[in-house]
Amino acid sequence: MRGIVVFMYHALYRTRAEREAIDPADRPYAVSVDVFEAQLDRLRASGVPVLAPEALCTESPQSGVVLTFDDGHASNRDYAFPALADRGLRALFFVTTDFIGRRPGFCGWTGLREMAEAGMVLGSHGRTHRFFDDLTDDEAGAELAHSRLAIERETGARVETLSFPGGRFRAGQLALARAAGYRRCFSSQVGVWRGGTAAAGSAVPRIPVRADTSIALYARYAAADPLLLARAQATYGLKRLARRMMGNRLYHAIYERFSV
Repeated sequence: MRGIVVFMYHALYRTRAEREAIDPADRPYAVSVDVFEAQLDRLRASGVPVLAPEALCTESPQSGVVLTFDDGHASNRDYAFPALADRGLRALFFVTTDFIGRRPGFCGWTGLREMAEAGMVLGSHGRTHRFFDDLTDDEAGAELAHSRLAIERETGARVETLSFPGGRFRAGQLALARAAGYRRCFSSQVGVWRGGTAAAGSAVPRIPVRADTSIALYARYAAADPLLLARAQATYGLKRLARRMMGNRLYHAIYERFSV
């Protein structure tokens, strides 16, 4: 495998009650702790290196996987963090700053500070979780600046990465993000990060880990199976076309209606 597979996680859960407490729209991406730990162990057994998040900010080609988490769910601190630390692994956690310490089920600043001090990397997932392609440039600039400053102020961590909420953004907003101090931006587009100077102005693609992602399927993604990636990219392309035709509001309303 040549290139970096970036896995995108959201919430984890241990009990049925914890799963039910997760927002219905997020449950398709909620993974049990047992499955998450089995995925980590499968990577080790398969000899697939779990790279430090900083590997995505270098120009030299590398191979392996990077683990990322979106939103800032409390389970990232309670379950993902200790599972990673026990295995000597690091990951990148993107947090929506207006959720932190305010919204039930999400991390507090103390927990995030502890994670950063232990070597986990913190990034921005915006301030409000509004989709960036719905924002004016001034609104996007405020989201970029306020979320970054809040994380740095509350945790002492340096913030240089951004995950666009819902993976939705306009091409010109990549330049806004760079001007705001972000070295790497992350999307939800399916693919493998190849790095190099040609990719410097691009958003990092990722592979979403879903509730129904089997261990076998996970291992194929980790190995950058070309047929599997092609199929996933085709599915993503159809969803992206649907979003463009419907608009974010209608598309998301339909998605939430059929989420389980």
